[in-house]
Amino acid sequence: MDVRTLTEDVGDMRRLVSVVLVLGACWLAGCGQEEAEQAQRYQAAVERGEDPDAELFHADVTLYRRYTGRKWMLDKDHAFRVKDESRIRAEVALANVRADRTYSVHLVWVKPDGDSAYHRYAEVKGQWVDLPPGAEPDSTGALPADVVETLGERWGEEAAERLATRLARDPEAAVWIAETTYKKAEDLGYVRRNISLEAARTLMISSVFNISREKERPLGDYRLQIFLDRRLLTEVPFIIEDLS
Repeated sequence: MDVRTLTEDVGDMRRLVSVVLVLGACWLAGCGQEEAEQAQRYQAAVERGEDPDAELFHADVTLYRRYTGRKWMLDKDHAFRVKDESRIRAEVALANVRADRTYSVHLVWVKPDGDSAYHRYAEVKGQWVDLPPGAEPDSTGALPADVVETLGERWGEEAAERLATRLARDPEAAVWIAETTYKKAEDLGYVRRNISLEAARTLMISSVFNISREKERPLGDYRLQIFLDRRLLTEVPFIIEDLS
């Protein structure tokens, strides 16, 4: 093969890679738009007092409060009090997600003046995991050691143990496993990975907002905004007040 032919082949390969990347980006953008539209239809049905289509992609947001100690209490009225120790935790469940698709999610806590007070970024992905061909539990109901070891290499020992238990319980059924990777824009070296077994086709993201007195947060109407691939999915209004 001469130099000219090699150069042409390399050029063709680069063009092919570029086309694949562009098509991939377009496909993801299309997915994100479709899912955002589904979330809007779901929310619109809820606001009309109708039962939404349970198969639509959407985000369920649950807020919790913690004023003292380590116990979180489910929020009921979306009104939070400033105390010496006050925190709000948001649990966001993305429902009816696509397997093997990475979702980029921003949780933004917005102040009364519209500026961002705090935000959290995560990449989340879920997939179905089943036993390899020929693998099955032994007479004690445990999976072969090599299968458990392989699961541990991919998911970590703690998650692999729970995953192996579920697979051994029903060898014919795949198990949904979620991978959440938290990152920080201001610290590119920060990565925190969480592996969990969630409900089927569900991914979880959480964020804690500190409103303790020392933070001197402005009082008033706040919003928690949830963005998917930079598209606003939904927002939850809440109030911060000081009744002391």
